[in-house]
Amino acid sequence: MSPRISVIMPSRDAGAYIDAALRSVRLQSVAVHEVILVDNESTDDTLRIAEAHVASGLPLRILQGPCRGPGPARNLGVAAAEGDLIAFLDADDLWPEGKLARQGARLAADPRVKMVSGYTCYFETADDEGLRPAAGSRTERIFHVHVGSCLYRRDVFDRIGGAFDEDFLYSEDVDLLLRLRESDLPFSILHSVELYYRKHSASMMARADPRRDADFRLAAHKSLRRRRATGQLKVPLRDFSDYLEPQA
Repeated sequence: MSPRISVIMPSRDAGAYIDAALRSVRLQSVAVHEVILVDNESTDDTLRIAEAHVASGLPLRILQGPCRGPGPARNLGVAAAEGDLIAFLDADDLWPEGKLARQGARLAADPRVKMVSGYTCYFETADDEGLRPAAGSRTERIFHVHVGSCLYRRDVFDRIGGAFDEDFLYSEDVDLLLRLRESDLPFSILHSVELYYRKHSASMMARADPRRDADFRLAAHKSLRRRRATGQLKVPLRDFSDYLEPQA
């Protein structure tokens, strides 16, 4: 049997973008078992758009979020998920075509690998279909910590002390990846773009919020504290290049 994939999507007033995000899930060549939308009290048409996708056959469930940021919302989704594999997609981002097929194949090829990531393409303007960066849009392709670029085996969260640390409003993804690296569990980084990350003025990351830098420092501090407690402080974390797949 093919593994079941659960997609966790936190949202709050994402009506301008959520239709495209859900369409990018529906257009994957690998069907998902479920999409769990964790909505944090949206007051726009986010839920109306989501319910239209349910009516047209998308296996989508809507949960009421805890309204404490993306980490707690994702945790709620993980707790409710039925899948063997867990993927995350924010309601204002997009998945490239073939993402789940590429990453699922890599996990199937090696049962030891617990997570597969890839590159992220930052963009500002979508094409006419709304599913990829427009030809003239300013883009940047890098490897980053965005959980939307990853596909996880469900048991990895048990192995690293849970999914998202709810002490964070920002940098919860940084903390998650640090814990994965500290655990020395095998993961893989593909050379392909596996997330289109939309840059826009309403995004959390566009805010001038001093907590953003404070949470990044907190993630680093917690990592150092864990490594000190386990006697690993003098052992450097493996470089990301160690996890990068060879180019075809």
